[in-house]
Amino acid sequence: MTAIGAVDIGGTKLAVGIVDENGRVLSRMESPSRKAEGYHDGLELITKMLGQMSRDAGLILEGIGIGSTGPVDPMTGCFGDLDFLPRWKGANICGDLQRHFHVSVALENDADALAEAGWGAGRNKSRLIYVTIGTGIGGGIINTSGPHCSCGFEGCWDSLAAGPAMVRWMESQPECRH
Repeated sequence: MTAIGAVDIGGTKLAVGIVDENGRVLSRMESPSRKAEGYHDGLELITKMLGQMSRDAGLILEGIGIGSTGPVDPMTGCFGDLDFLPRWKGANICGDLQRHFHVSVALENDADALAEAGWGAGRNKSRLIYVTIGTGIGGGIINTSGPHCSCGFEGCWDSLAAGPAMVRWMESQPECRH
């Protein structure tokens, strides 16, 4: 049976799980983040937990998804300057886990609302406000009826409230045109 590895990298804990194709948690483990202050310690811990859970459950991983605190680059799979794990900056966890498990790996900020919109409480909703509270606080908004964004989605904050979006909105108002 195949499953997906799920990794949550937070300021106080690393949580690792195995989920089925419907997002149902089949197995989970966690460890304090302090055991993984150095990136290689964290990578080794994540690799061991994923490997142990998949072996114990007789599952074959077909992919791994990672949600992480702080700035991350989903395109490269690299960490930015993480407040709680400063020695992880610049590390490419996607590449490292791909080489170890031979599966596709995706990384996103843990406050991204897309997963909640696709599989969670926001499923099949056109609008969603998502707030995550843990060691830090983050959030996101989904508004599928909003304007097209440069990231390819619609209704992102950038397309609604960033400087250029506000200028476009002002210029579109008849009473603001001179």
